[in-house]
Amino acid sequence: MAGEILLPPSPNWFLSNAVDSRSEDGLLVTASFKSIVVYKVTQEKALPKVIKLIPLGNEKVLLVKLHPNALETKYGHTLAAVSDTYTVTLFNMHSGEVISQHREHEKSVNGIAWGSVGGEEVIVTVGSGGRMVVWQARDSVTRVHSFPYMNELSSVEVNPKDPSQALVAVLKTVLLVSLKDGKILTQLKGHEYEIYCVKWYLGSGSPLEPDLAGNNSRAEALCDSRTKEKVSSEDSPDRGSESKNWRENTVSSSETGPFFASSDYGRNILLWDVSAKRYIVRANVPHSTSGFKKQSKDKVHGKQHISLGWYDGNLYSSTIRGELLSWSLWPGGAKFKSLHHLHNRAIYNLVLVGDIAVTSGQDRFLQGFHLKKSSHMFQVPTLGASATTLSFCPQDVNRLAIGSLDNNIRLLNFGSPIPLQTQTIFHNINGKVLSFSWHPVHEGRLLFGTATGQVGWTDVASGRVTTFAYHHQKSVYKVEWGLPVCPEKTGSSEDWYAYSFGDREIVMRSSSDPMADPVCLQKLVAESEINALPKDVTEFSFSPDYKYLALGSQDGQVRVYRRADLSLVVTLAVVRKTIQHLLWRPPMQSHYSDVLAVASSEKEIYIFDMEKYLQDDKTGSVVTQATRDLQGHESRVVWLAWSPHEDGILASASYDHTVQLWDTKTGEPKVNYGGHLNRVFRVEFSPSDPDLMYSFADENSVHVWRPSEQTAKTPAERSANLKDIRTKKPKDKETETAEETQSKAVESSLSAEKKNGGTSVTSGTKSTSISAAASKKGHFKSFFPKFHTVCSKKKSFHHLLLLNLLNQTKTAGTGNGHLEEQVEDLEDLEEELEEEKNSEEEVKEGKLPGIRSLCEKYSCLLEKDTEMPEPEDIEYALSLYGNPDQIDGLLAAEIDAHEKKENTIQAGLIHCWQGSLADHIRQAAKQRKLSEFLVASAPQVSMKLWQFACESYAEQLIDEGDIITGASYLINILKVEEAINILLKHHYYREALAIAKSRLGCNEEIMNKVVTAWAASAIYEGSFDVAALLQLSIGQVESAARAMARKSDAGSLFVAAKLYAGAEKDDLAKAMGLLALKEASLKHEHGKIESFLQHLPGFDWYKAVSSCHNVYLQILQQVSSEMERGERYLIGDTAENREGNTNANGEKKAESAAASVPLVLRPPLERIREDWSKIGITQEQYGDLYETITLNFSMQQTPTNVKQLWYLVTVATCKMLTSPNKEAWEQHLKTALGYALSWGKVDQLFHLTHTLLPRGTSDLTTLGNHYLEAEEAVSLLCYMYNYSEISLLHTFLESDEASSVLKVQNSSADHLKDENEKEANNVPITDDVSESLENRNVGTLEAQMETLNLAKDADGPRKTLEINAKNQFYVPPQSCKELTARVHHYLDHLEKDYKTLHNLDRLSAKVSCDSEKFLGEIILKLKEIGKVEEGDIEALSQRLSEVARDNSSE
Repeated sequence: MAGEILLPPSPNWFLSNAVDSRSEDGLLVTASFKSIVVYKVTQEKALPKVIKLIPLGNEKVLLVKLHPNALETKYGHTLAAVSDTYTVTLFNMHSGEVISQHREHEKSVNGIAWGSVGGEEVIVTVGSGGRMVVWQARDSVTRVHSFPYMNELSSVEVNPKDPSQALVAVLKTVLLVSLKDGKILTQLKGHEYEIYCVKWYLGSGSPLEPDLAGNNSRAEALCDSRTKEKVSSEDSPDRGSESKNWRENTVSSSETGPFFASSDYGRNILLWDVSAKRYIVRANVPHSTSGFKKQSKDKVHGKQHISLGWYDGNLYSSTIRGELLSWSLWPGGAKFKSLHHLHNRAIYNLVLVGDIAVTSGQDRFLQGFHLKKSSHMFQVPTLGASATTLSFCPQDVNRLAIGSLDNNIRLLNFGSPIPLQTQTIFHNINGKVLSFSWHPVHEGRLLFGTATGQVGWTDVASGRVTTFAYHHQKSVYKVEWGLPVCPEKTGSSEDWYAYSFGDREIVMRSSSDPMADPVCLQKLVAESEINALPKDVTEFSFSPDYKYLALGSQDGQVRVYRRADLSLVVTLAVVRKTIQHLLWRPPMQSHYSDVLAVASSEKEIYIFDMEKYLQDDKTGSVVTQATRDLQGHESRVVWLAWSPHEDGILASASYDHTVQLWDTKTGEPKVNYGGHLNRVFRVEFSPSDPDLMYSFADENSVHVWRPSEQTAKTPAERSANLKDIRTKKPKDKETETAEETQSKAVESSLSAEKKNGGTSVTSGTKSTSISAAASKKGHFKSFFPKFHTVCSKKKSFHHLLLLNLLNQTKTAGTGNGHLEEQVEDLEDLEEELEEEKNSEEEVKEGKLPGIRSLCEKYSCLLEKDTEMPEPEDIEYALSLYGNPDQIDGLLAAEIDAHEKKENTIQAGLIHCWQGSLADHIRQAAKQRKLSEFLVASAPQVSMKLWQFACESYAEQLIDEGDIITGASYLINILKVEEAINILLKHHYYREALAIAKSRLGCNEEIMNKVVTAWAASAIYEGSFDVAALLQLSIGQVESAARAMARKSDAGSLFVAAKLYAGAEKDDLAKAMGLLALKEASLKHEHGKIESFLQHLPGFDWYKAVSSCHNVYLQILQQVSSEMERGERYLIGDTAENREGNTNANGEKKAESAAASVPLVLRPPLERIREDWSKIGITQEQYGDLYETITLNFSMQQTPTNVKQLWYLVTVATCKMLTSPNKEAWEQHLKTALGYALSWGKVDQLFHLTHTLLPRGTSDLTTLGNHYLEAEEAVSLLCYMYNYSEISLLHTFLESDEASSVLKVQNSSADHLKDENEKEANNVPITDDVSESLENRNVGTLEAQMETLNLAKDADGPRKTLEINAKNQFYVPPQSCKELTARVHHYLDHLEKDYKTLHNLDRLSAKVSCDSEKFLGEIILKLKEIGKVEEGDIEALSQRLSEVARDNSSE
């Protein structure tokens, strides 16, 4: 009969579906590492009983889900689980058998639930890759639904009222999905962090209570302030567009629900109303309700898991500090109440079993709390890793200490009012706890050792841990309290000392001085003495009366020493394998026993009664036969335990997965416990109940069982019983392979580590990994393939080999004497060597018959069906074990074997061993098969051979493409120039330069050669700066300047100028400096220009050019910024011009509204002169400045981009402002206009003309004094001013936008006329407005624009359509009436400026400037629109004809 599980495996962390429950039958199921644990929970104060543990082998189970209906005939007895191999499995919960499984998921599975489709029960799983799988397990039918653009589906929860629908969490969004077709019914958004848990409301009606916020000041202080935000800020298109009181409306509505709650990693809980498609309550879970940390300062650090549950219509949640909260929810708010704080870390799962809320947390406890009674019902400690040791306190038999691999000590109290109340000690424990020992006198003092070498003790009453000074470097496998050893030598004065074993050493420590250096017992006795302690100790144990100390070693011997002086009393030489455990039989009725039980890597247990050896004062006795040996285990025995209740009863734990009880008096087995599924590590008797035992294995659980209930007596009988109850269905090969792999996967037990030399668990794991990696690489190539082929026989071959070697040893004396005589005679060495060779051949020929004869003599050793080995094979094998002169032949044969298989590395190593490297290296060089090892080994032959090897290996590497390493080998033999030439040939210039400077620093010829070659390559590749650096490094300053001059950026040109100056090439330096300044100006890098002028002498005049350029750029940038704000580029709309730009009817002329630009505070030419004055350029310097600019900018250019266009306009403007006479001024103005015309686009012409005439063509004073004299150029400017507007107007009318605007405006004009006039009369121009319009220097640009817009609308606001004002510098007419007025205006200017047309042909051929043609097409467009009276159209056409006729006559 199987036992009960006292400590089950821990539920998984971080997963919301790792625990599930079913209240109907009180079942609780957990996903626990590599197994599923099923509990039976009662509503009484009692521990849940583990009714089934289902192992999953090597797979880790992640999620579990019980069928919600226990009475369902097909699935009520099943549970579904998900493993880390993406497998979904349906289990029979009672038998643990697999019913069905599928692997439709290609990535991790994150959620699982039971649902229903068409009346069939289905299992729904969601995971990564946006995949949801609906599985009908009965017929093994799956349907996969994919959600594009939703990569991570984190959880799923089926609607209990409609199981064909499920909630699926996708990061921060919850989807309501149909299981039938995968259609998304609703998307619910509101979380700010990823969702962790989703739970449907299971009650009837609404989960909301009346508004209790007014009575809950504490809740207001602790709940998230976001619950009080305005509803308008929370509404979104996904939640509809109801009134602001939608929460109240939702509550009062009769059609509400279903409801569900969700939590996220930001500790937020949202209550959702699915019918309203929104959340109706939002709450924030505090870190803790204790108040030690203010809620306002809480910050989210990583993922914070909040689990949820519903009970009796109320919502319950966990906190990240292990509390259970009960929530009261009302519209727009929430308050909580703390129920318990039983966990000390985060809670990951919360489920309900009847009235009991079961929580699992990071502290590895299952806590049960009765919600109605508010009572703590149970506490189940669990194991997150395998247990390593357990021990009962001798003073308190109700206290059990358990150590585990998760770095803590569990103290179980069987006498507590709460069943199995547990204390966990983990502070200051640094590593996996491997061993325990309770103090014999001090109650509650527990000594422990860890895998990191830590040794310490803890006081279980306070939980305080005291650590000894570190001595062990690796694992501590055993600790024990004992009396001092050799007190006279060590000067020990205390009664009790702590002993620990690790690193093959046993040390003694004082508890009164923990930081003192420990005493190593092996050092107390000199190695030369006969009673020296062994170096390969694996176990130690004090006798019950502490008179003797038993030591077990790796060779199987057990030595018993007298504690007082470490004299060797007796040696037990029976066991031949590693000692695993030594245990003295405890005293019964105050009678000390001298019986020692020995467990080892053998299957047998040996009992030694040493009373006759220990009672006498004899020393040095040797025992070769045990008093009794206990046989029955099928694998090694690693732990023993004597019964404290019945004399002579012994328990043993074995790797055969069983615990065996023995009667050592008779040697008979009593009972066998086989409830474990893996290797058993420990077993202990209960000190209070003779029929109760505790044991654990490599399976994350501790079992408690009764020997009286066991039916099997031996492991063999237990195995036979298991075979009988197994199903007859044979396992397939895949299953068998998995089980075999599982049984061999973990080799990290304590006893196994002892055998391997005391390595720690960590190092043991590492070695396993290394072995696995080595196996993947394939078999290691042996250095002796022929020898292994010869010796790979049956063991009888080795028997015959031993006998032949024995015979050879007996007859070796004659041969050796003969050799000695030859060595003594040195007169004729050649003759002796020849004789020795002949003698060897004779001996060899004479050996074979002897070997054959000896093999025939002992042919009885041959096994059945085994042939007689050949004498040559025997002789070949003997050459390794025989005389040294025989090894050469064996090595030569092995070299031949390797060379035939092309194992050049092994052959080279054997040549090195043999000392035959010279010929081998030359042959390898000839065949291009040299290696680093052969080259490094060449010096042991000669330096000449090494130089040859280096040169040959360098050629080999260069041919293989490893140029750097090949050149380095040439440098090793001082062929530096050859190495440099090779590097240059293959374009490794940097390496060649480094070698040349470090090895040949004084050889300028080589240096210049390397640098010149590198510089030429850099120029060819376009790396001119690198080339300049190289040329400058060898003193070629002018060449470096030429290289930098080939780059086009301003910085490179400036550096080129400085380099030319350093080479004393002043003319080239000035030319490069000017190019640098020009390039910086073209790139608008004015900061660089200022710096360049500080370092370039003779360029102070360029400040005038740069200042003028800045003015133009500021104007253009101002225009651009105004366009981005949707304002207008208004030209010529000042107070002075408005009076002259109105007709007789008081209407605006076209010029004032033709274009829209920000007001310019001062005319640009005036601003340029003021800026020049600020930088020290006076009127008297204009003449010299004009000559300098003309000299440096004499060549006519055609602009290729807008930046160059304005730079050329800048230069022309500078010449115009500094011109000495009217003719020059006029010529440079024409040049500037010519640049704009040659650009071929009217937009830049528009900008230039309206910049030069910011107040329109009516005010020409902005051009300066020469405008009165240069009539021809000024007329050309005015004509181009109007032409640019006409061209833009023509372009506008050609667009689709013009027709819609003009037609719409005119269609509504009649209806809006009266209204417009009325509104216009109500917009007076105040004195402040008039003052702002007249004074252009007052206020900001934005204020002026507001004033200007108000003045424009004084005639009445226009009811116009928006005409894409943004980025539009030209304001088109908004009505046909305004368009007609503009045409009249342009016809007047066309007649006036027609005499300037003959100047246009000389400026540019790209723009025709045919204003007459454009105006004719504009008049036709007016007629086409049909919104202008025929008489007006005729008048415009007649006016255009007259102008054309007058111009023709002229």
